[in-house]
Amino acid sequence: MECNIYTLKLDAAYQPIEIIEGLKGFSMVYTGRARALENHSEKLSALFYYPSIIVLNNYIRKKTVYMSPTRMNIYWRDRYICQYCKGKFSHSDLTLDHVIPRSRGGQKTWENIVACCYSCNQKKGNKTPPEASMPLIKEPTVPRFNVLRTVPNIQIPLSWKNFI
Repeated sequence: MECNIYTLKLDAAYQPIEIIEGLKGFSMVYTGRARALENHSEKLSALFYYPSIIVLNNYIRKKTVYMSPTRMNIYWRDRYICQYCKGKFSHSDLTLDHVIPRSRGGQKTWENIVACCYSCNQKKGNKTPPEASMPLIKEPTVPRFNVLRTVPNIQIPLSWKNFI
């Protein structure tokens, strides 16, 4: 059975760690490793509800999560907006642009790749933004990790908004 109910897992300092399946969240509460802050309205059984938010009893030191500058992550960081013309595009209407072209030593890094529409990419060509008279709308940077990126396309419960 596929679980469509998710639980937000917080560490003992109430910082979001990850989003897990509701059944796993229930298991952590039931075995005493965490406590439920809030429950979903959906029942697991006649007696138990799926937890919506759980807090671990112990501190968990997790390594910093680094995201790679993949096509989807770049589009997500730039919010599907062309970084030259400010137009909002669908996934299929965007491409990636190297701010400093690869032919000039530009690397595949967060700071050198931006979302770009095909028209602007053609116009810029093998130039830098100043050479093409096409300033970036914002400087590309490494984004902060967001727990919501681990489970895309889910409906976020209102109760999670205080923690995310």
